[in-house]
Amino acid sequence: MLNKKIPLEKERTVTNRTGSSDLFERLRTDIIECRLQPGERLRFDETRLRYATGLSPLREALMRLAQEGLVVLESQRGFHVAPVSVSDLLDVTRMRIELEVMAIRWSIEHGDDQWEVGVVGAIHALTKLVKTDIDLNLHIEWERRHDNFHSSLVLACGSEWLIKMRRILYDRADRYRRLSIKYRAEPRNDMAEHRKLADAVLARDVRTATELVREHIETTSSVILNLMN
Repeated sequence: MLNKKIPLEKERTVTNRTGSSDLFERLRTDIIECRLQPGERLRFDETRLRYATGLSPLREALMRLAQEGLVVLESQRGFHVAPVSVSDLLDVTRMRIELEVMAIRWSIEHGDDQWEVGVVGAIHALTKLVKTDIDLNLHIEWERRHDNFHSSLVLACGSEWLIKMRRILYDRADRYRRLSIKYRAEPRNDMAEHRKLADAVLARDVRTATELVREHIETTSSVILNLMN
């Protein structure tokens, strides 16, 4: 039974889904990390060549990205990378604060020892690196650890939907943050903010933790807004 051959049409379906999922992640990463710029047209022929993919996986991946708001589909114009704007950033910031505060509060209320260990490990790993734009490999690793730290804070919230929605907004905000880095003379020194946030979460101090995460997000948003104006 384990070696039963998959019918050809089902085999193609499985392959297409896998290819579409991989392509979705590659496109999503390139949009968030700004290798694909806001407003950039995603013409099928050019994009297929760039990502060495077929038409069906590309169309499916772009439709999924449109559902997340990272890609826009316009009649007669096709797909393009979602633009950025002050109004969108403000909207994303407001909603992200609401969800992040909720997720951290629930995690503090329901998190166990294993969750605490995850937070300790994530903040330790983050503080071992200094954010820099000079060393590309170091910068990429810092971004990975930064994402992992913020994700670790909310993992015990107990709601898969909250985790999913929070991720979508985090990525939308992260694209603005990465865009802003390119135009800043010096990177922001936010390590102290991360340490304080981790300490409050581990102390199970809901009030302080939620205030700190709100301030952290608002500060980031304010820096970006100043650069956009």
